[in-house]
Amino acid sequence: MALDSIAVAQTAADPQAQPGDIVINMRGVEIADVADQISRITGRTLILDPAVKGIVTVTSATPLSPSGVWELFQSVLRANGFSAVRSGRAWRIVPAANAVRDGGVPNRAAGGQELVTRMVRLANVPAADVARVVRPLVATFGSVEPLTSPNAIVITDYADNVRRVEAIARQLDGGGGATFATITLRNGNAADVAQSLQTVLGDQQGGTGARVAADPRSNTVIIRGTPAAVAEARKIAASLDQPGGATPITRMFRLNYADAETVTEVLRGVLGQGESADNPVARSLSGSNSNPFARLSAGSQNLSSLPNSAASTSAGLGNAMQAANAAAAASQSQGLQSQQNQTPQGFSTPELTVQPAPELNAVVVRGTPTAIASIEPLITDLDVRRPQVLIEAAIAEITGDDAEALGIQLGTSGAALQPQGVGTSFDQAGTSLGTILKALNVPAGALISNGLTGNVRIGDDFSILVQALGTSTRANLLSTPQITVLDNVAGEFVSGQNVPFVTGSVLTDSTSVNPYTTIERKDVGITLRVLPRINAGDTIRLQVNQEASSIAEAQTQAASDLVTNRRAITTTVLADNGQTIVLGGLITDDRQDSRQQVPILGDIPIVGELFKSRRETRQKRTLFIFLKPTILRDPADAAAAAKDKYARLRSDELANTRRSSLLLAPPKPRLTVEIDGIY
Repeated sequence: MALDSIAVAQTAADPQAQPGDIVINMRGVEIADVADQISRITGRTLILDPAVKGIVTVTSATPLSPSGVWELFQSVLRANGFSAVRSGRAWRIVPAANAVRDGGVPNRAAGGQELVTRMVRLANVPAADVARVVRPLVATFGSVEPLTSPNAIVITDYADNVRRVEAIARQLDGGGGATFATITLRNGNAADVAQSLQTVLGDQQGGTGARVAADPRSNTVIIRGTPAAVAEARKIAASLDQPGGATPITRMFRLNYADAETVTEVLRGVLGQGESADNPVARSLSGSNSNPFARLSAGSQNLSSLPNSAASTSAGLGNAMQAANAAAAASQSQGLQSQQNQTPQGFSTPELTVQPAPELNAVVVRGTPTAIASIEPLITDLDVRRPQVLIEAAIAEITGDDAEALGIQLGTSGAALQPQGVGTSFDQAGTSLGTILKALNVPAGALISNGLTGNVRIGDDFSILVQALGTSTRANLLSTPQITVLDNVAGEFVSGQNVPFVTGSVLTDSTSVNPYTTIERKDVGITLRVLPRINAGDTIRLQVNQEASSIAEAQTQAASDLVTNRRAITTTVLADNGQTIVLGGLITDDRQDSRQQVPILGDIPIVGELFKSRRETRQKRTLFIFLKPTILRDPADAAAAAKDKYARLRSDELANTRRSSLLLAPPKPRLTVEIDGIY
């Protein structure tokens, strides 16, 4: 039988046979002989493992092509527990169990009878679950291994079976795979509900394969698992999230930029527990203070003025001083007590308790998760870095005073002055000539006044006294106060003197001429108060109170105390970032012409100058106030502004060391062509 089979195989292997004309009919033939005939028909080099032995029967009812013969041979090997594994250009025939170890065709289009290894990636279902389902479908010598990263399974089996197993795995990984959901609780505690769900649903290794986690920040429960597990978890969470069963929780919100007391005051007002704010920053933020430029304290008033009424009704100076000392001590004690008792106060509502922690700059809140979740976005919105505004003001004042006086006086007979001569006297640079002559008991010293004084005698009975004086004063005042403040916070800059002003005087004893005098101290100098508000488009709304005051050199006759010059402006303006605007100004031009003359004679041309005296004065003052706001949004802007001002300070320091004569080399005008140059 064996010889007959070989003969048939040789006929089938006839070189003249055409593709599709090969008929296989081998009965009871050794598998090694079959492999030899297949190698001749298909042209493949086959290497048989020593373990490959056995008798096989192969028949084909219809003619086959060489590729069909090869596929038929692979089926015979598969039926007998062997497999063909490609090794370079040759094929090794080995037991199927060894073929899994020796290799397969990974991820390549292969025939159904070839041994292949393929990795199937999964998107929804865990790889371990899919491997557990498809493992019985793989041959005993094959394998299915789950991977966790990436989520995939690796299948080794015959190509046709691998394709079938892959199709089943794709179906399992369809829309019915794992999903996730977030459940926001309104009454329950997320940590407690998550723990209950985890206990009921189990973990990833068993049960429904659901994973449960809690997010305390948003009071949310996160679930991942099969759709059925997620749906069941929703039902359980809804039943647990019932009103009245919520456990109060405590949260601490640590602030990065905002002030804990300020945020507490805002929350107090929002939750209907509004009270007057004690914190100045909170007042500026909430707008409870109607006057943004109000003084934060009344310390500018002198304590000696407090017992004014008591002093006026007291019988003696001793009682008045005792009352003043007692009032001052009481005022200081109350001030210290108020500072010590000014501890941050929290508040409570039926659902919340809020307490600031200034030492940590945090707000501690205790209440139901729903109530805490409702105020959390507000705290987050309030805790932002607020920009700063650099305010640069410029007060430019130019004044000029000119006065000229010329007088001619005639004397005859007994009115004629005996001494004659000419002298000039000025008291601005030092002691005047007239003062020196008076000190030397020279009679003419009483006749010499400021300016030119001359007496011309004509004969013994006639003299002409001529007096002439011209004065000129020029002043160029430029003040540039600057202040940096937070957005929406009032700031104040004061540079000057604290000058005492008499407010009252009381005689306490008829035998003493020294009265008990009360005074009040006021700031005299440059004062800048501003409240900036940054609007959209870097437009800044500014409430400005600018004041420049000084003590007047000349006192009026009716004034019994100091007289001050005051120039102030209070306005609200809009300015762009970095733009210089003018707040206001004043231009005055005063002229006076005073004449004294003899009637009729003084009107005669030329000759009339001998019978009159003239004085002309002119005062011109030009005052303008400018302002330039600059937004400082981040530390880089603030550092650049500080560096620029420090460089300006160094430049002024160097310029101050240069000495030159103001008379021989008068200083040049300080105002530049560009308005920004004044800064």
